[in-house]
Amino acid sequence: MFLRDLFLLVLCTQLILGDTDLEGRPPGREGSVVDACIALKEEAQEIRREGYSAIDKADVIREQAYRVKDEAFELKDEAYDIKERAMEARSELETTLVETLALMRSQATVTNLYIQDIRTTLSSVSSRMDRLEGMIEEQSSEIVKIGQKVEENASEVTEKVSEVTAKVSEVTVKVSETQSTAATIKNRQQAWISEIRLISLYKMTEENNRHSGGYDSDLATDGQFTHDRHVDNSIRTYSHTGSTANNNKIWIELGGVFRIHKIKIWNLRHCCKEQIVGSHIYADDELIGTVMQALHTYDFTVSDKDPTYASRITLHQPLALHMAILELQVWGSGPFQQDDKFA
Repeated sequence: MFLRDLFLLVLCTQLILGDTDLEGRPPGREGSVVDACIALKEEAQEIRREGYSAIDKADVIREQAYRVKDEAFELKDEAYDIKERAMEARSELETTLVETLALMRSQATVTNLYIQDIRTTLSSVSSRMDRLEGMIEEQSSEIVKIGQKVEENASEVTEKVSEVTAKVSEVTVKVSETQSTAATIKNRQQAWISEIRLISLYKMTEENNRHSGGYDSDLATDGQFTHDRHVDNSIRTYSHTGSTANNNKIWIELGGVFRIHKIKIWNLRHCCKEQIVGSHIYADDELIGTVMQALHTYDFTVSDKDPTYASRITLHQPLALHMAILELQVWGSGPFQQDDKFA
C-alpha cells in the first residue's frame, strides 16, 4: 500500500512537472491517476499546513517553556533571598536570645544584691526600732515627771500670765496712742507738702554763658525784682549772659522733687525786653511754655489734670540773643520721694 501511494505521488509529481508521457495508456486509467494525484496534492498541502501549525504550536510551547524557565529562575532567586533573610533573622534572634539571657543573668545578680541589702537594712531598722522603743519608755517617764512639775507650777504660771496680760493691755493702749499720733503727724506732713508756695527763693542756680561783669545767675532767685537797673555801678539787680551765642541757658536746682504749679519770669523793664522772645521754659525735660512776645512778666501755669514733678527748672534761649531776667520764680508743693508722688 505504501509503495502504491509512493508511486502515485511520484507519478503525480511528474505529471505536474510534465516529465511523464501517458500516451498509449487506457483513457480511463489516466483520469483516475490524475484524480488520485490531485487528492494526494490536497492531502500533502493539508499535511503541510498541519506541519506549519504544529511548528507554530511548538514555537508557542517553546516560548511558554522559556517564560516558565525564567519564572522558575526568578522564584529560585527569591527563594535564595528568603533563605538568606531567614538565616539573618535566625542569627539576629540567636544574638538577641544570648544578650537577653546575659541581661537576665546580670539583673538576677543585681536583684540578689538588692535583696541582701534590704535584708541588712531591715535588720538595722529592727535594731533601731528596739533602741527607739527603749528611748520612748525613758521619755515617757520623763514626760510624766514634767507633767507633775507643770501641775506643781500651774498656779505660778497663771499669776505670771495675768501679769503679762496686764502689760499687754498697757502696751496696746500705748500703741493705739502712738498710731493716732503718727496719723496726725502724717496728715500734717501731707498738708504741709501740699501747700503751694514759692520754692525757688535762694535756691542754687547755674548758667552756661557767665557774664564777666557780675551779672550772675544767683540774681534770678534773690527775691529782688522791684528795681530793674542798678542804682550805681556796684549794684547788680538782674542776671545777664556773657554773649549773644546760641543756646544760652540758666537753671535752678530745687534741691528735691517738687510738684510744679506755676513759673513766673520777670523781664527787664528799662530795655532789651525783646531778647527773651523765643525762650523755652522746662521742668526737667518737660516743656512748660515758650515766650512768644516782649512783655514785662510771663506766667506759665501747669494744669492740675497733668501734674508735673521736677527737680530742675531751665530757661533756654536757642536763638543768638542775650538772655537777661530780673527774677525766675517757681511755685510748687513738696518735696516728694521719687516713689511717693501724688497729685
